[in-house]
Amino acid sequence: MGIISRIRKLFSALFGRKEYPLYETCAFCGERAYLPFHCEFCNQYYCDMHRLPFDHNCKNIDEWKRRPASPPPKS
Repeated sequence: MGIISRIRKLFSALFGRKEYPLYETCAFCGERAYLPFHCEFCNQYYCDMHRLPFDHNCKNIDEWKRRPASPPPKS
């Protein structure tokens, strides 16, 4: 493990920032995705076509439906 990786790991542990992978395989279709989307409801990675919970048949889609809508932007 290089010094850069150790420094990144230390800072992510200190500041609670999670590092996301640059490449990952879509859990729905198996396509290798660059900058994959992470579903916070089922904790898996998806390509851009399956990024939304209803696009990948998320097992926690009810939780996604119950979340409050985001407030309108302030003018």
